[in-house]
Formats: sequence, structure tokens, C-alpha cells
Amino acid sequence: MNKILVVDDDADILMLVKTILTMNKFEVEAISRWEKMDHSINNFKPDLVLLDVSLVGADGRDLCKKMKQESTTQHIPVILFSANADMGNYIQDCQAEAFIAKPFELSHFLKTIRLYLN
Repeated sequence: MNKILVVDDDADILMLVKTILTMNKFEVEAISRWEKMDHSINNFKPDLVLLDVSLVGADGRDLCKKMKQESTTQHIPVILFSANADMGNYIQDCQAEAFIAKPFELSHFLKTIRLYLN
């Protein structure tokens, strides 16, 4: 079973995404504080990280860039997501694999995640 770490400071989005992914046979760890990312990555060992761009106190693109620069995490696919669809134009610099705009269409959301898990 593939493991997905979801990082989003919106509790409603976090619960919704966790429910969707769990129903689709993914093992999910959902955290609302970006400060806990390193701990979660080290202990949960996700196969993919779904990361909100706009977090309180941090920019998901910077967190992604940091992951991609570290040898222990650079292999983990990162999918950024945001309610600001324009953010999709700015993911190249941080080396994220993909971007999903919120609200998302469920089949597109799952297809994008599965693409980077196989």
C-alpha cells in the first residue's frame, strides 16, 4: 500500500483529502503544521508528499525545494496544491512533480497521484 503524506493547514481540506485517499486504498498521514514535515517524512516514510503551497508561516514551494536538495528526500515525488490556480505557473523552480488546483476534480486528483506512484 502506497503511503502519502498530506500537508495542509486547512483542517477541512486535510480531512477531505485524507478521507478520499484512504477510501482509494492509500495509507495516509495528514498534518496541519509544516514544522512537523521532517519528523513525518523520517518516521512515516511516504512514497509521495501532497503539499499545500500557502501554509501559515511557510511557502510550500520552498519546502519542496528543500526536500529536492536533500539526498534523503529528493527521490520522493511532491505534488503541490493550492486554491490559487496561478501557483501552478511557479512550480518549476522548486522541482515539484505536479500541481493540482483546488477545488480539484476527483478523477484528475487521483490520476495525478497514481501517475507519480508508479
